[in-house]
Amino acid sequence: MSSSNNSENCNINNNKKKDENVKKQNNIIKTTNKNNNNNNNNKSNIESIILNKKEKFSSEKELDEKENKDLEDLSNSKPINIDEYEGLPRFEVEQQERQKSVWSKLCDWMYDQNFKIMSSTLKNGPIPKHIGVIMDGNRRFAERNHLETKEGHKKGFNTMLDLCQWGLTLGVKIISVYAFSIENFKRSKTEVQDLMELANNKFTEMISKSHKLQQLGVRIRVVGDHSHIPEKTKSILAQAVKSTENNNRALLNICLSYTAHEEILHSMKTLSKGVYDEMIEIEDIDQDLFENCLYIKEDLDILIRTSGEYRLSDFMLWQSCFTNLALVNTLWPDFSFFHFIYIIFLFQFNSKTLKNEIQNQYKFNNNNNNNNNNNNNNNNNNNTNTKDNNIKENIKNLKSDKRVKEFINHLKISEEKIFDEFISKYNEKEVEEQQEI
Repeated sequence: MSSSNNSENCNINNNKKKDENVKKQNNIIKTTNKNNNNNNNNKSNIESIILNKKEKFSSEKELDEKENKDLEDLSNSKPINIDEYEGLPRFEVEQQERQKSVWSKLCDWMYDQNFKIMSSTLKNGPIPKHIGVIMDGNRRFAERNHLETKEGHKKGFNTMLDLCQWGLTLGVKIISVYAFSIENFKRSKTEVQDLMELANNKFTEMISKSHKLQQLGVRIRVVGDHSHIPEKTKSILAQAVKSTENNNRALLNICLSYTAHEEILHSMKTLSKGVYDEMIEIEDIDQDLFENCLYIKEDLDILIRTSGEYRLSDFMLWQSCFTNLALVNTLWPDFSFFHFIYIIFLFQFNSKTLKNEIQNQYKFNNNNNNNNNNNNNNNNNNNTNTKDNNIKENIKNLKSDKRVKEFINHLKISEEKIFDEFISKYNEKEVEEQQEI
């Protein structure tokens, strides 16, 4: 009897446990269904927001790559990072958490008003055509703010983009920035790799937003000795250059792996090769042709150097003969619109005296040329066949001009081919690596 009672009690306990397990499973199923419904609702909300944004940008030539990627990820039920998505409205909870204070809104409004007033005021005076910038102080900025070195370089890159925006607003045609010197390759490997990776990321971002650069009319040129730059970086730089080559409103020269000594040497080698290949003659070489063989031929109006240093660091030495030097005792990431405005104001204040000096220099050069021509004419007058000599001289000059024009066109075409080769070489490498895998 006792054994039968024990077995009945065991059965009752087992049945109770089974009932409890069933209830637990039902509760788990209910909670998972609720979570799935919430996820589906969130997913549908995000999809509707992105689709609305897509309709908003339907007039654009192309959508940003990030937007298309997010739409694909959502269709495949993959999560997306809302904070990184540009222009995506935040949810109400996030808006409450990150809502700006009244003081910060007031500061932003005051900055915008000052920007508009100062820009419109400066536009009444002479605007520099070409500004060069030695972007110094990124590492010191990182050390001072207890950041990694690469974070300092990121801040510096953002300041460079701000400078381009300020220049466009005022009507500056050319901005040349000293991004990376040949001497910088002597730094630690990790820093050089971080800088090259930063260039890869930022220029890839520029390529994805090339339609916006086309709207602004900004053309990108990358100048310097490209032999030191990694193949991947060269390919990305070439794509950025090719995607903006038809823009003509403003020009951004990025001096990467550059020094002025190497630039002058490059010009001399280009001329000597032209003479060797019989494209030009020695008599064709003058200052104009030499400057056309430089990476950047336009003279600087303003040269900005940050971080309180008083040296040119081998940057655009040939182009800075009549430039206004602006030596600012501020680290480059801290360089603001108000520093820029002050520099433009000083340029306008000194523009009259600088113009007079440049005109006097040109007059002096022209007088020397005229004296040389008069001496040649006097020598020619002693000859009996002066008319024949003049005709021959004119024909010789015409032939020289034709050769020089053809040579300059050849240089432009060869520069375009170099960037095409960078892209094709890297693509071939990638294909080979995939085949090996």
